Amino acid sequence: MAIRYLDLLWQSQPQISWGEIAENIRSFPELAGDEEPPGLLAYAYDAAATLHYAAKYRETGDLVDVISCSNHALNSAEYISEELDDGVDRYEIELRNQEADIASLSRTEDPDDHDFVQVMRVRAQEFSRARLAELISG
Repeated sequence: MAIRYLDLLWQSQPQISWGEIAENIRSFPELAGDEEPPGLLAYAYDAAATLHYAAKYRETGDLVDVISCSNHALNSAEYISEELDDGVDRYEIELRNQEADIASLSRTEDPDDHDFVQVMRVRAQEFSRARLAELISG
């Protein structure tokens, strides 16, 4: 289900509302409870929370949701680096990637333009493939 919602985030107008998507993500078991869980569950929590706040932003346009999304993605990257202890600073890599996205978004007139979104999506996919390849080969 998470993959489906991740895919929907790349659409300008999904068939269900952003509010419904955010609400459905919020019901993920990883987000149950009032506090972030310890250990490996914290990584799952941050990953699910990243999706949730991305959908919330698409619903509301509130920059607080963007900040929360960014923070959870950074927390997740840092957690992976700490767990693997392989010398790769995934927090810094994620931060640079977010800065590149912000720079791209600041240069476009229409962030919902289909072609622009597809360029961003391809870049995100390439980034993800590279990080996954590092994890698998390490």
